[in-house]
Amino acid sequence: MMRAFFLLLCLLAGPAWGAGPELSWDDMRNITTHGNGDQQTIDFAAPLKALNGKPVTIAGWITPINLGDGTTVTSFLLTGTPGTCPFCFGYGPESFMLVSAADPVPADVTVQLLLSGRFEISPNDPTGFYYRLRDAHVIGHP
Repeated sequence: MMRAFFLLLCLLAGPAWGAGPELSWDDMRNITTHGNGDQQTIDFAAPLKALNGKPVTIAGWITPINLGDGTTVTSFLLTGTPGTCPFCFGYGPESFMLVSAADPVPADVTVQLLLSGRFEISPNDPTGFYYRLRDAHVIGHP
């Protein structure tokens, strides 16, 4: 009886159950670029290549691109450091993820979110972003 209760509790405890492995911002920043004239080649860390196209979770802070209704967004940038931090140093495109949310997400830049979605590596994206998270859902707060 206790075992069945524990299993039920685990299933109801949170939507993160089965949401996929958690991405590491350190792995995402671990890239190597090679330039050859106007061409640039990017080598991504092996753990990222293995997750390309698969469901993942990632924790980060929202940087709104544009506000949908003034309080929510469906497209935004996600970063590993809060945008409101005056002591955090900026990084390059390897430190940002372009997110397309399935449902509107509160545009609170002061709260760290845990998101799930399908991870994509896009080294040749015309927007300049290396990473995307598609069909993203907020599953909690780390």
